[in-house]
Amino acid sequence: MQPDNVVPTGGERPSRGRPPRTPEQIADMRAHIAGCALELFRSDGYAGVSMRRLAGSAGCTPMTLYKYFENKFEILQLIWADVFVELFDALDAVVAVETDPVARLDALAEGYVDFWLEHRDHYFLVFMSSGITQDDVSLFMGDASVISRFDLFARAVAEVLGVDADPDLLRVRSEVLICGLNGVAQALVTMSGYPWADTSSLVRGVTAGATAP
Repeated sequence: MQPDNVVPTGGERPSRGRPPRTPEQIADMRAHIAGCALELFRSDGYAGVSMRRLAGSAGCTPMTLYKYFENKFEILQLIWADVFVELFDALDAVVAVETDPVARLDALAEGYVDFWLEHRDHYFLVFMSSGITQDDVSLFMGDASVISRFDLFARAVAEVLGVDADPDLLRVRSEVLICGLNGVAQALVTMSGYPWADTSSLVRGVTAGATAP
């Protein structure tokens, strides 16, 4: 069997045998591998899945797998990125149909919590995977493309408080909102047996606190 010519960086180098793969073929294979990994991570947890087992699930050799991803965390990062794209694309749609600033903020906040409640497997994979270090999380969350999507909350808070609000205040309030919503999502996902108030009431409590005079 001829070795794959794909290199980890996505570039190509000429070699005898199989012709270099196109960028589309490389992207398709990476997506295929990530899809196989997602199923394994869901069933056995991130820490319980080896690269060798992942290669077998994806129908390739470990050597080939390493040509597409340098390590297992890089695969998880791709899955996380897809999850956040799905989340924020849904939130963008929510924001687009609400014209009142307060109603928009409430709908945005509730949409964020509802997403994790409807995708609990995603929640556990993103926030509660064992075998992940704080440096790993910081590497992903510090990416500009991820940070920029969270600006949606800052803009929504600014529209409620007014454009003349102090920038430092806006930053703190939007971060309080994000922290509060993550707290609500975590409580509802991980402590589902507790008789919590309905999700809308909990979320409105958070948004009211973040936008209080």
